[in-house]
Amino acid sequence: MSDRANALREVGRSLPSIDARAKIDGTAVYASDLVFADMLHAKVLRSPHAHARIVAIDASAALAMPGVVTVATAADLNGLDPYFGNFIRDQPVLAMGKVRFAGEPVAAVAAIDEATAYRALEAIRVDYEPLETLATIDAALRPDAAPIFDRIHDHALPPAPAHSRYVQEPEPNILFRYDFAVGDAETELAACARVFEETYRFARLSHYALEPHVTIAAPAGAGVEVWSNNQDPFLLRQDIARIFRMPFDAVRFHGGLIGGGFGAKSYCKVEPIAVLLARKTGRIVRYALTMAESMTTVCEHGAEMRVRTGIDADGRTVARAVDVRLDGGAYADASPSVAMRIGTRFGGPYRWRALSVRVDTIRTTTIPAGSFRGFGAAHTTWASESQIDTIARAIGEDPIAFRRRNVVAAGEMILPGEAKLDCDYRAGLDVIAARIGADRPRAPGTGIGVALALKSAGSAHRADATVRISGSGDIVVATGVSEIGQGHRTIMAQIAAEILGVPSETIRVEHIDTGATPYDSGTHASCGATLAGVAIAEAAKNARANLLEFAASRLGIPAAELDFRDRRVVRRGEALPLASIAPDAAARMFEGSATTKTPGGAHFWMPAWAAAEVSVDRETGIFKVNRLLVGIDAGKAVNPLNCAGQAEGGAIQGFGQAMFEELGTPEPLKYRVPRMTDIPAKFEALVFEHGMGPGAFGIKGIGESGNLPIPAAIANAIHDAVGARVVDLPITPERVYAAMSCRQPDDM
Repeated sequence: MSDRANALREVGRSLPSIDARAKIDGTAVYASDLVFADMLHAKVLRSPHAHARIVAIDASAALAMPGVVTVATAADLNGLDPYFGNFIRDQPVLAMGKVRFAGEPVAAVAAIDEATAYRALEAIRVDYEPLETLATIDAALRPDAAPIFDRIHDHALPPAPAHSRYVQEPEPNILFRYDFAVGDAETELAACARVFEETYRFARLSHYALEPHVTIAAPAGAGVEVWSNNQDPFLLRQDIARIFRMPFDAVRFHGGLIGGGFGAKSYCKVEPIAVLLARKTGRIVRYALTMAESMTTVCEHGAEMRVRTGIDADGRTVARAVDVRLDGGAYADASPSVAMRIGTRFGGPYRWRALSVRVDTIRTTTIPAGSFRGFGAAHTTWASESQIDTIARAIGEDPIAFRRRNVVAAGEMILPGEAKLDCDYRAGLDVIAARIGADRPRAPGTGIGVALALKSAGSAHRADATVRISGSGDIVVATGVSEIGQGHRTIMAQIAAEILGVPSETIRVEHIDTGATPYDSGTHASCGATLAGVAIAEAAKNARANLLEFAASRLGIPAAELDFRDRRVVRRGEALPLASIAPDAAARMFEGSATTKTPGGAHFWMPAWAAAEVSVDRETGIFKVNRLLVGIDAGKAVNPLNCAGQAEGGAIQGFGQAMFEELGTPEPLKYRVPRMTDIPAKFEALVFEHGMGPGAFGIKGIGESGNLPIPAAIANAIHDAVGARVVDLPITPERVYAAMSCRQPDDM
């Protein structure tokens, strides 16, 4: 039988999520729902200062309180390897000698309940010596600015990608400098017919997931067992083992459902504090943050991006040179990785003879910045697509036609050495333009705008999977991909079901347990369905082959004459339960496993298309988004309804970034995100199936694409309506009015 004998029976069905009913009726179990006997509760004392030396800590009054079991400070980190960070390890588990942002953990309490723990925090006395606050990029880069760090840190930086180089901590208050260059951008720009220059700004944002960070740590002999809503259980196991000087197999992580993350729950964050207290007390410790504390833990990078783009006399893109200043906050977190992604992706989906990008990640005495949905692509798309639109209008060309001429075609290479483009930008652009009514006349003060986005995905990733078929026909699937709301568990069941010829509803998908679950590099870059999906498909084929080999040996016929369908062995059209083939079959387990690995560089591409229609009041700058469209390419939609949901969720997140969001003081009730009443009356998500993905059945990831082009599409629509270009996010009426006030008479 062909491996595709049952093709498209399960893949392509819009099934409800495996966890949908449990999430609706409240029976779904999250980390915050777990309760253990004799469990202690942790709370953290945070610095009120953005930058200060810690002169002394007195926890004696807190320790004397009834119900307080212990207080941990930097002194408890002696003998450990107490720093963490993705690639550059500079963030201590608890502040050591100095605090570098308001809200940094200084001391941690473990008590019999949360109320007691909070009272204990009030009893701890900390003597601070305030230092200069460096809250902005400009302040941190002043020649006389105080250094936030005075040493170079340990790192695990990978080799620089092709055409790249980087320097770690090259100057005071610069964490990371990354340079990417293809061709000679300056020479090409000098020869261009026209060169356009503008500086764009991207606001610092909060991830604002409804579920805060939660970790439960339990001593387990010489090791530790952890329950956490972190999307990187295997990488986290590695960090905990290193920090506490334990072997990997002494650390065991459990991962269940996660109530949203968007990057905030990637890599090591708050887990070491719970582990430290559990090891110190010898008891189970629960550490649950408030939403405000989660907002204080990590944010998205703010950025300033100076973009110079040159075109030839025929209106073709030639060269681009970019200088980026990225606000990394106090600690490294994922900043080096974000900087590298920004550096290599500033060309977007267009053809270039030369491209040069420098990204400086600046340390400031603010909340550390880390990975966020799109990993820097939101920054590049905002600046690139805003300027592409400006260029088209400046040369008197329709922005859609300008994009059609300059985008890379399907099958072409984006950059030297990269994967070829696996989508059709022109086809998607034509659909979006038609749906938004780009050719229709527009009323005064009304405009439409489009934007394209491109994000690389799947580089340097490993995904393992197992599929087990019991003798009674039960099927269990296991991968290391975290379920953060993207529907991974349902998709994995559908892929396995497609191969095995069974209803996906009959397949059980395991939750993560690093002591038993197959390895995965982490739920990043929308790799789950694509890379783990390939491993699942191969593992299912292997499990089926093992089962059929067993059946063939008992029946005395070649395995090629058998098939497995509907949990039975099929011979010449007759379905045979395994128990009827061999008495010992019911007690057997037929397992298949597989691994998918990708090299560095893009394994596949995530494109997105967006269009917006706005109306603008010329007297006030107040504007309204009347229509919003987003399109994504799934390659092959395993679950079309789920894909549409991903696109819709991403688009509304991008809508919030465009319209409202800017992180100041981390107060959840004051942080403005879209309400249901804010969503445009006409809002649509389109799922394209260009069929070029590298995953099983041609699928590709989509989770990080829908948000990327939305801000630029809205800004471009405003420009179309009133001739005013907004270059700073969020796009407020005040900024629209200011941009209109700066127009030249020819623009009126």
